[in-house]
Amino acid sequence: MNPDPKADEWEQALARAGLIAAADQPPALCTEAHWDYVGIRGVLAVVLQALAQQTGRTPEDVPLEVLQRHCERGPGHVRDLAVVLVGDSLAYSLDTDPAAPVPAAGDPARATWLWLTRLWPPEPPDDVDGLPPSRPRPRWDGMPRGIARGNPGAAVDLLPLSAADAATAAMNAM
Repeated sequence: MNPDPKADEWEQALARAGLIAAADQPPALCTEAHWDYVGIRGVLAVVLQALAQQTGRTPEDVPLEVLQRHCERGPGHVRDLAVVLVGDSLAYSLDTDPAAPVPAAGDPARATWLWLTRLWPPEPPDDVDGLPPSRPRPRWDGMPRGIARGNPGAAVDLLPLSAADAATAAMNAM
């Protein structure tokens, strides 16, 4: 497995990805508490960092057009790019247990990737039998979700085209 990106490079990729993701989201939804924003930002950060490592650039120097083109190629391509960050086995895997712990402090790029590859149980309907829910309802990490609501798929498989749209919005805002 290749070495993980330096923390400052990853922070740079994540910060730039946050700005790009915000270009295509309402400001009120651009928070750590919103599934769509966190997922799109994560996909963008992974692609930015992988492209930076492959080309010898910093994440800040990856052109938006290049970022947009790579995101537009879809989830399989994002997974291919992630190999340089997390290795083969993680790049092509899914975490099938949404309750599994996600490592954070020691390896933020890997923690982001694990979050992006988590499967999410669909939220049950509000009123199945006319009675209030008798058990806690599963949520997407307690986050509101707008994209692919009810789809249990991993964010990395659902959000690359939304990430491409965010890169396009960022280009158009320039």
